[in-house]
Amino acid sequence: MTNNIPFKKHILVCTNETCKLKGGEDLFLKLKERINELNLKKTYRPSRVICMGLCGKGPNVLVWPEGTTYCNFSENRVEDLIQKHLLKGEVLEDLLYKANE
Repeated sequence: MTNNIPFKKHILVCTNETCKLKGGEDLFLKLKERINELNLKKTYRPSRVICMGLCGKGPNVLVWPEGTTYCNFSENRVEDLIQKHLLKGEVLEDLLYKANE
């Protein structure tokens, strides 16, 4: 099976009202800036999304196509997302969405 997607991974950042009030827009801008600075924009694509349905846990980030969802994400964890998750494949366990919490 071939993945017909233009990027290795898409990083979806919720910037809807609740997440935006908690820093979602700043988080998105920082992520986009760092991906550009590191010359990774042809491989990883950050995008704004309106809602992931996890408003009380935001800001939320989803790494697609794998489906890893992070909650309570802050701008100061952008470097961890890039260096650990995207480049090394390490999940950020402390931010990982947990369905029963």
